[in-house]
Amino acid sequence: MSRVRGARLQRATPAAFATALAAALLLSGCISVPMSGGVEAGGDIDTNIEVDFVSLPSGPSAGASQQEILQGFFSATTASQNNYRIARSYLADDVADVWNPYAGTLVRSREGSIEQVDDETLTYTVPITASVDSVGRYSTSDSSLAQTLPPFRFVQEDGEWRIAELGDGILISQQAFPSAFSQQTLFYWDAAFRNLVPDLRWFPTRSEVATRIVRAVLEPPTSWLAQGATVSAVPEGTQLALAPVSVTAGIAQVDLTSEVLGLSDLERQRLRLQLSASLSGVSGVSGVQITVDQNAISIPEWTSGSPDIVPQVDPRLLARTESGFGFVNSVGDIEPLGTLSAKIIEAEATQVALAPTATLAAALTPEGVVVLRTGDAPNVLLDARSGLIAPSIDGYQFAWSIPASGGDLHATELDGTVHDVEVALPNGVRVISLDVSRDDARVLLMLDGEGGPRVVVAAVIRDESSGVPIRLGELLELPVTGDTAVDATWVDEVRVASITRTDGQTLVEVHELGGRSRPLGLPPEAVQLVGGNGGTEGIRVLNAEGSVFEPRGSGWQNTGLRASFLASQQ
Repeated sequence: MSRVRGARLQRATPAAFATALAAALLLSGCISVPMSGGVEAGGDIDTNIEVDFVSLPSGPSAGASQQEILQGFFSATTASQNNYRIARSYLADDVADVWNPYAGTLVRSREGSIEQVDDETLTYTVPITASVDSVGRYSTSDSSLAQTLPPFRFVQEDGEWRIAELGDGILISQQAFPSAFSQQTLFYWDAAFRNLVPDLRWFPTRSEVATRIVRAVLEPPTSWLAQGATVSAVPEGTQLALAPVSVTAGIAQVDLTSEVLGLSDLERQRLRLQLSASLSGVSGVSGVQITVDQNAISIPEWTSGSPDIVPQVDPRLLARTESGFGFVNSVGDIEPLGTLSAKIIEAEATQVALAPTATLAAALTPEGVVVLRTGDAPNVLLDARSGLIAPSIDGYQFAWSIPASGGDLHATELDGTVHDVEVALPNGVRVISLDVSRDDARVLLMLDGEGGPRVVVAAVIRDESSGVPIRLGELLELPVTGDTAVDATWVDEVRVASITRTDGQTLVEVHELGGRSRPLGLPPEAVQLVGGNGGTEGIRVLNAEGSVFEPRGSGWQNTGLRASFLASQQ
């Protein structure tokens, strides 16, 4: 970590703190309420009011010791308002302005220990569970390993201790992290510029988030995506010329350097859509205007070919029941998919992946993996290897298949042309599930072996002209608990879910790609799960008795529906 020294900063005033305290008392109900007198009618309640209130930490107390100043400084780094004004009040005048809190963030799993090195220096040793870099990329670490931060040197100013030397960046507890940082999804393009590919990031709340998002989009994507699977519409060398990014009438004004002037109309459309998609999660932003030297550049509207930012599927459950195969309504009635449903039943399919067009599907049958289409098109056997797991199918109309034993990964065209997809799976693992994401740029795999269950995602590197999958990139492993792997699925564009079994209980966990994992409860005897729309609310679980469950609060509720298997929708 770099060391910082610098100029003067105006410190927090007692009046500002008093104002915040009064607001806190008002919202917490500490203002007295009259208990007698007549009842008077009030005005209409405006349910659209958004209360943007947060309890701020306090500045340094008079006479505080070095240890108290250090602990107070750590507490103050949870508040990014006004460029971490409160945290800077703990710093000496000549470093307050040059300390860079945005250089990176360490997330601690518990309190650390302070050691006095000499009369003016303290060190802090703490177990770190995660870190966030300067452009919002989150990574986990072994929380059992303690890390000693760069020394904190102190000086006295006007008789009070202040921190005179420290490393850039901040330290925050894992309990405070969710409220101190906001989750934002950046977008890049797949190599063929067909789909937008999400990249989850984290930025300090209330700290010019739109500006930080734009600066991050101008940088490459997270490493596991930046291996030929994704590209950016941003010309090389482009910088944000004017900061912060302002928002006027819902339109973010993004002033970039002159590199964008050399783009064609199509390239400008792609750049604007990439920025618009990345800023869509920022409150109050509905569009983007790109300027150079604060002059708007001409960008035509899309007439056709604009991709969905987040592809959606039919929200209804797709399943095989006693009544047939198709979309299931709330009372268990089936709406078949034309002749495709009949073909799936006739083929004795035990697993099905429906393509985006909803006119063809890849199915696991007693013969192997078969592609089925509506109309008179004959079924085509694509993979007859033994021991195959449930297939997946992508938007390029390649059916993906692999044996549980972990043999060759095939991506097969509808005419039966097989393409081997290079993938470096760990030795001695069994493949439990395989799912291509709806943007066609990532693959989710659940594995099992001597080391227990593993959930990994990888980028899909394709031939740019044909879309043929060539290989999978680096395997990004997600933390998962349990003794035995059961199933995994995509939840939405940046989250996946898994089922594991331990001592007869089955646990569902949700994992953010570039974020945290959390348990989603214990559905009874779960054997399969699928995702839909709406994040975790769209998840459905099938148990060993054929009952379908959905998440409700911290538990799972039986929907009353029954099925022999649940189908996935690409």
